[in-house]
This record gives sequence, C-alpha cells and structure tokens, in this order.
Amino acid sequence: MDSFTYVNIFETKGLEYLLLLCFWGLFVYLIKYLSTPDKKGNDSS
Repeated sequence: MDSFTYVNIFETKGLEYLLLLCFWGLFVYLIKYLSTPDKKGNDSS
C-alpha cells in the first residue's frame, strides 16, 4: 500500500532547466522569425 512517493526536487532541476533553455531558445527564434521583413519581392512601387 506504499504507492505514494515523494519527488526529490534536486533530481528534477536539471531537466527543468534544460526545458526552460529550449523554450527560451525557440521563443527568441520565433520573435526573430516574426520580426524579419518578407524578402519575397514585395517591391511593388
């Protein structure tokens, strides 16, 4: 009946930091992708 176990927070810190770094890296890439002007010949002047 001992199915409940405590999670050691120090064992999961590394994975959480890796996920956070991946998230911020993809977020910065998304912002750069959305802020760059379109270079597909929009020069219709």
